[in-house]
Amino acid sequence: MGERPVTGRKDTIEQAYMQKPLLHVEHLEICRTGVRASGSESKPLLRDVNFSVYPGEIVALTGPSGCGKSLTAHAIAGMLDPGVGVTQGCIYYNGEDIIPFHEQRWQRLRRGEIALLIQQSLSGLNPIRTVRVQLTDTLRLNGGRLMHAQKELRQADAAPSHTASQQPQSQGVLSRMRLMLNRVTELAGGRTIPEQEAYLCSLLRKVGFADPEHILSSYPFELSGGMCQRVLLAAMLSSGPRLFIADEPTTALDVINRDKVLALLLQLREDFDFAILLISHDRQGISRIADRVLEMTPEGRMHE
Repeated sequence: MGERPVTGRKDTIEQAYMQKPLLHVEHLEICRTGVRASGSESKPLLRDVNFSVYPGEIVALTGPSGCGKSLTAHAIAGMLDPGVGVTQGCIYYNGEDIIPFHEQRWQRLRRGEIALLIQQSLSGLNPIRTVRVQLTDTLRLNGGRLMHAQKELRQADAAPSHTASQQPQSQGVLSRMRLMLNRVTELAGGRTIPEQEAYLCSLLRKVGFADPEHILSSYPFELSGGMCQRVLLAAMLSSGPRLFIADEPTTALDVINRDKVLALLLQLREDFDFAILLISHDRQGISRIADRVLEMTPEGRMHE
């Protein structure tokens, strides 16, 4: 590996390097698979990718569009598209090669260990269910992790969080839709217990909402794209991941909002003590918060 990073968390990062990597990618090759993968289509989409991420570290993966950054992220999370697969190499998470995992084990890994925020994440919110209902469903999926996460969050609450104002959208059609959907939710029994409500409000504050109660009662169509992104971020944090992968989280944002998103990720790393793999073509921006920056070439190879 290259020189160790000099950051505000120098002592913590130095300690991390004395541990085993949380994530270690070794000679990774990804190709098209199946009967259609022939001729030029059988050429590797990326090859010989090698890097590690240590506990508590922020590693930025950058490079030109099409070089395989997002492909690498999807492989780590077990979310490659059909017809695309890992053909060589290993992906070790916490010392175990996860490539051979069957789908159920991948789901458990994504539910409790690895969170992936992708560019198309906004499609993951159901437009006709409130944020409260959707986040509560996520908590139920995470089962017994709630109490442990609450303890961690109470400790993290001592740290400052970023706030953002919410602008309610216009009334009219949206108001009538809201009344109808509220009635449907009531009939379906969509409720939260006080402990869940308090936990969700704490999470939403941590991702920058000054009025979490308003956000919980909102529908996705009442929120801006950036607000929906932060709701999804809160949902991912609720599982207490150890590795958070953010794939182009600042795409299509202006300079001010890009800086806010990067500052938020940096703060969340401090609050929740997870490792971050940050994927972006904005090398200048991500270099300000990353402990290390890895450059991927158009051929899919990598150097630090």
